[in-house]
Amino acid sequence: MRGNKKILAIFAGILLSFSLLIIAIVVVSFKSYVQKREFVQAKIVASMVEGGLTAHMNAGVMSQRQLFLENAKKSADALDIWIFRTDKVVQEFGKGFPNETVRDAIDKTMIKTKKIQEVIHDDLLNPTLRITIPYIATAHSHPDCLSCHTNAKEGDVLGGISMVFSLQQARYNSIMTILRIFGISILFIILFIFVTSKLLKPYVGSLIYIKESLEKANKGDYSTRIKLMGDNESTEAFKWLNTLLEKLQEMVGSIDKNIALFVSDRRQTFQDPLEKSKFIIEDIAMLYRFKKVIEQDISKQIIYQRLVKFFKEHLKIENLSFYEVDIKKDTRTLIYEDITEDFCHASINTSVNCRAFRTNSIVASDDFESVCQACKLKRDYLCINYPIDENISLVINIKPKDSDALFQSKKAIGYIKNYLESARPVLQSKILTEILQKSNMIDGLTGLHNRKYLDIFMETRVLEYKSYAIAMLDIDYFKKVNDSYGHDAGDRVLRGLSEIFKKTIKKEDVAFRFGGEEFLIFMPTSKDAYETIKKIKDMFEKTIFEMGETSLNKTLSAGISYYKEDAPSAWQVIKNADIALYDAKHSGRNKIVLFKDIKEKDQ
Repeated sequence: MRGNKKILAIFAGILLSFSLLIIAIVVVSFKSYVQKREFVQAKIVASMVEGGLTAHMNAGVMSQRQLFLENAKKSADALDIWIFRTDKVVQEFGKGFPNETVRDAIDKTMIKTKKIQEVIHDDLLNPTLRITIPYIATAHSHPDCLSCHTNAKEGDVLGGISMVFSLQQARYNSIMTILRIFGISILFIILFIFVTSKLLKPYVGSLIYIKESLEKANKGDYSTRIKLMGDNESTEAFKWLNTLLEKLQEMVGSIDKNIALFVSDRRQTFQDPLEKSKFIIEDIAMLYRFKKVIEQDISKQIIYQRLVKFFKEHLKIENLSFYEVDIKKDTRTLIYEDITEDFCHASINTSVNCRAFRTNSIVASDDFESVCQACKLKRDYLCINYPIDENISLVINIKPKDSDALFQSKKAIGYIKNYLESARPVLQSKILTEILQKSNMIDGLTGLHNRKYLDIFMETRVLEYKSYAIAMLDIDYFKKVNDSYGHDAGDRVLRGLSEIFKKTIKKEDVAFRFGGEEFLIFMPTSKDAYETIKKIKDMFEKTIFEMGETSLNKTLSAGISYYKEDAPSAWQVIKNADIALYDAKHSGRNKIVLFKDIKEKDQ
């Protein structure tokens, strides 16, 4: 019944609105018609008065014009009529009767503008229309105005006539017309509602049941069933709808139960399980596409870049830092950072200093005051640790701008873990591959890069540098160590020299074990090459190697060559450095020889 009344009320409202619109149009039109009618009548009266006054003037009976104006007032059914002279007429013919003067601002405005003035006084009880019409001097009238008014010129205002008409009868007629239209409209609406109610009653009840069931289904409640009613066709349609709702309830329940196993908590909450299932499926599809892409990536660094891009673009995370923790070395390496700032002091001794890594948990600044001692700045933060394997763990650090942003970041934790979990097996594979590649490129005794890596380096990496120096180094009389103390002692000397390399060379320098007791150092900062090698030579010479009851120290010889200055290619630079080393070995040992000095000596 409520639905039936609502539909009828809507129809009634539409019809009533339409009726009021018609009434409004009628009122405006009627008012405009009355104004135009009175205006036309006023112009006729003004023309008649003008002609009458002219006739009175020609007949020499201007003294009787007041009687004429009174008759014109009665004939026009006007409330008042008066004429008035302008200054030029007064100067020539005098002021006239006392009532023939400019009475108000409307008369003055007409004289000033030379235009008809039309003013409605919309009084509630006695509405009036005031019209003031000018008499314009012209030589084209009959008789000629300028022939009598000698002090006037073409277009001057000689005077005017003002008339006031009552609009009371017009308003009464307008109100009666409106009431008739309104009454007819009400009768039509009542008749329409009665007929429509009879026709719609059997169908409205059915629509109400359908509406209520579909409203609940739209909110995720598919348990409601439509009551069977109406004719056979309606009953059949209701059965189909009920069957559809049953299938939807069963399907959505199954989807929600099974698909939710694949994803973590979402940031959104859903009333409708079908909508929830839709978004979960979208998440799974995106996760699948992400995993397929990273499986084809070359290195873990590219995967890290993709993770950062997803966190920033899809999860809208700002001020993000991304770290890789080397569990065995107990160090943490920065992979990505939005804003460089001295925020977290956990890059070394990470297992102790990084609370998220140490506890393998999520750490948030609102957990407790100064919850993480490594975080030095007083601001909101969120840290997430995620182990990849026994060697590597990832730490995500988010620094939200305020507490609201921190709350939103916490909602993204499920997504972050989903993508880290998806990337985990691929990262494990990339890390294992890197370990295998690295072990194949590292000398097992010294921990330096081996000759195989040197070949790759010279064909690829060296092309990045515009200038560099290469030094070849060789331990003097190394064979005597092996012969006198054994190969274990020789290995200790080799390892000792390797440790000096690691402590002395710059971060961008690269050290290789070239073969036996011979080493190669690649130095991009060529101007510091000699000082670097001299420092290594001096440190090695001062190093004491304990050999049981005795001890020894060794010296080394080195040769240095510079790219472009000594040779145009990398392998030629190595060859030149080897020549310089040979010269050092055969000219007394324990010295450093520059290839350019050999060239100058030969020249």
